[in-house]
Amino acid sequence: MNEWITGPRDDAGERRRRVVAAALRAAYAWSVRGRFPTAMREVAMMTGVVMEAHGPGRGPVSPSALIDCLRDPLGELPTFAESGETEDSAVADAVLLDSHDRLTPDVHDLVCEYALPLAGTIEAEAWLPTWTRMHADHIRRQAFASLIETRSQDDYVASRKFLIDHPAGSREELAELVSTTGVRVVFRGYTEIPADQQYHATSDTAWWWPCPVCAWPLEVTGRTVRCRYRPHASVFRIVPGRSPRSRPGLTALDEGPRVARPEARPVNDAVCLDAGVWRFVVVPGAGELRLCRALEKQGAQVRMWPDLDSYDLHVLAGPDEFRIDMKEYRSVHRLIDDLRTKPPRARVLLPQTHEHQWDVVKAALPSLAITTETRFRTEVRRALKKGRAT
Repeated sequence: MNEWITGPRDDAGERRRRVVAAALRAAYAWSVRGRFPTAMREVAMMTGVVMEAHGPGRGPVSPSALIDCLRDPLGELPTFAESGETEDSAVADAVLLDSHDRLTPDVHDLVCEYALPLAGTIEAEAWLPTWTRMHADHIRRQAFASLIETRSQDDYVASRKFLIDHPAGSREELAELVSTTGVRVVFRGYTEIPADQQYHATSDTAWWWPCPVCAWPLEVTGRTVRCRYRPHASVFRIVPGRSPRSRPGLTALDEGPRVARPEARPVNDAVCLDAGVWRFVVVPGAGELRLCRALEKQGAQVRMWPDLDSYDLHVLAGPDEFRIDMKEYRSVHRLIDDLRTKPPRARVLLPQTHEHQWDVVKAALPSLAITTETRFRTEVRRALKKGRAT
């Protein structure tokens, strides 16, 4: 009777995944309830999913009770607290709604790994973003479908790099770039910059800032701006311009690695990629391109996404050849589960921001070929040195 919710698999881990997926959707719906009359219906439906996953007499049993839970760490929900699986702190410590009922950065960190088409045969609300109701692989397939129509590797790489390098900008500039380069625009294309990623200096003057890492518009909360993806960690405070209509500036608030402060750009005529495409294509792609360019700077030869994305990087360094698949997951347990379900076609690499996950992954999957960015770059350096010596 519940197959539209549960699907063919229904073990404890899958039920926890459904709880997180439903919690993400309920949190989004609650945050926009003032704009969409059917948002409360979505919260009610997600409450039903959470109740079904917990079973009778366990967990929140009303929409208001579920919303109360979303203001606390997810690890306090019975499906986590009673299972004893508290070691996945990325999920257990996540809080989805802040004290003002706004989405927290945890939402955008987790959604890539936990979004599911929970509604089954029930049509999802049109206002519900794709990233809250579709799995990452589904959105990527939709996005890449238009990029591989020609079956040309060069066309595919050029178009995918374009998305990563230009996730936002003025409509006129992007149109000119598309025209001159001949790249294909991704499914869903570009859209207006969302209101919560704009800074209004006056009623008719608004600005946005590109993330120093992924170049997508930073989220604006009061006078603070940061990327919605937490590992892109720079946080800035807005410094108003000398006059209401002059360009505002930024000053760094965090003590992390120094990055160039982005310059404010006018919102007028500005567009950005759909949030799902950003999170599932641009964010991982930014890391892959960064590593590619770093390896090329060392002297290696790198091909991106060989055979229309069979894996991420093909690296030639002196006499040695490497195949690399970069994995950037917030939840190490979600990563392990996905690696078991879909074994990679190349050696797994954890980027610098996720190298702490190596011990856990290696312990769970001892036969997996896995390395870290730091170790791999050293390996490439040695291979290049060996090549020069012969």
